[in-house]
Amino acid sequence: MHQISVKSVFARLGRCGKAVLFFILRVIGLILWAILMCAAEILGVIVRGLAFLADAVVAWIRARRRNAAQAVRAYRQPSKSRLISVLRMLREMLFGKQGMLLSFLRFAVPVTSCLVLFGVVRQFQNWQYGIAVAVDGKALGMIAEESDYFAAEELVRERLSGSEQGKDLTFRRSFQLEEYDGTETILSAGDLADKMLEQADIALTEAYGVYVNDEFRGAVTDTHPIEAALARVLSAVSDQYHGEIEEVKFADSIRYEKAMYPEDSLIAPQKLANQLTKAEHGTRTYTAGKTDTIYSVAERFSTTIEELRRLNPNLPDVMPQAQRVKVPTVTRELPVIVTKKAFVLSFQDYKTVRTETNELPKGQEELVQRGIKGEKQSQVLITYTDGAETTRRELQSIQAVYPRDEEIAVGTFEAQPYSTDTVVDGNGKYLWPVDGGKITDLFGGERNHGGMDIGAAEYSEIYAADSGKCLYAGWEPGYGNFVILQHEDGYFTVYGHCVELLCQPELEVKRGDVIALVGNTGDSTGAHLHFEVRDPNGVRINPTQFLRVNAD
Repeated sequence: MHQISVKSVFARLGRCGKAVLFFILRVIGLILWAILMCAAEILGVIVRGLAFLADAVVAWIRARRRNAAQAVRAYRQPSKSRLISVLRMLREMLFGKQGMLLSFLRFAVPVTSCLVLFGVVRQFQNWQYGIAVAVDGKALGMIAEESDYFAAEELVRERLSGSEQGKDLTFRRSFQLEEYDGTETILSAGDLADKMLEQADIALTEAYGVYVNDEFRGAVTDTHPIEAALARVLSAVSDQYHGEIEEVKFADSIRYEKAMYPEDSLIAPQKLANQLTKAEHGTRTYTAGKTDTIYSVAERFSTTIEELRRLNPNLPDVMPQAQRVKVPTVTRELPVIVTKKAFVLSFQDYKTVRTETNELPKGQEELVQRGIKGEKQSQVLITYTDGAETTRRELQSIQAVYPRDEEIAVGTFEAQPYSTDTVVDGNGKYLWPVDGGKITDLFGGERNHGGMDIGAAEYSEIYAADSGKCLYAGWEPGYGNFVILQHEDGYFTVYGHCVELLCQPELEVKRGDVIALVGNTGDSTGAHLHFEVRDPNGVRINPTQFLRVNAD
């Protein structure tokens, strides 16, 4: 076993490593020394405390023993001296340094001081203070906080906003902190505002202030006509929608505040109701999206198909993207918000994936798989403001159909005859099987040629004309080295006179795969490929029926 010595460790560390190691060891030593010193100091404090406690106990015991000895001596003396000694002993027990009175005072004084302090604090806690308000030299009452006055002043200005009497009104205020005994009423901001208006010498009457988003709109003696008019607006808007309506409300907050208002700020309830329910109707132009229909647009703007057709004659049910459509609009003094649940069907586009393949000639494309759009059924919460959709939030959804990508094969196969003069006008079922080459002998003829000869340089690549299975790859005297491929439709292609075979029987090959190299084997007088096509019955067919090169 290989052992590592201390000397070898220091040799590996080097001079810097040694310095770092010694520094770490020194820091550890200092930390341990500090811990020991701290422990020693704590132990010393504990010992000194115990010694002090022991001294106090011993002194107390000695004092008790001394008092007891004095009592015994006094008892043994004559009666007169005994009486004097007893009195002295009692004085020492009561008023001495270790006497009962001083011991009692040591505890009683701190306890009494704490009780007195606690009582004073409780007394101050029970005291209450308020702010006395005076306006224009006249005391109006007491408020809890200074901010209540400024809130009251703001209320006064709001109530006077519709009155000619309050335009130049000013207030000279003064505050004074006073003790509050609990009997006087603390004024709220509204109560103080009433008193300030009374002092302003303005003709007042009790009425209801109508506020929209905290903005004063007027004072009325009866709120029922306004409430009824607003309720009719909400009911009419609700009737325009189909589906599960969640809520119908005004976008603005409306409140009524009963208080004292200037008489000239009063307004007839029906007049104010007409102002608040005022609505202006018009039209606007909407640009259709790529999935919009006349039904979706009608839903989006809470209108009817008939109204859309009236505004847009000859409007198709399915709109082309970016078509401009006139839609009705309504603008209310108080916008109305409607939220409702609805079920919608949405479509998801599929992706188009292009994949290069050697099975197609370069520049040719073929659809491998048709794309399918996804379909999702969703429950959504739609929010409308004055009839126009403003937000849409999905609550739950079900993927009914998942999208499927469209797959397109893009050809990269570039094998062509040497010369563009070689033209074959077949159906293009098979690829040109040689990298280059030219036709040196056709099918048939005087010698009843069973295939087509393509002359090419030796060792040129030979490609599978179509996908299939390698049925045979071997030697035969007439064909030399040759390959037979069986295709899915039952046809066969034969590749003869090869110098080298690159596929094996029973293996699957793809269209455009290299399966052999051009040679001059067998019954051949020069390097070329003998290419045959046979039907499922083994009958040879003219290969030019299946090849298409330079014909387009």
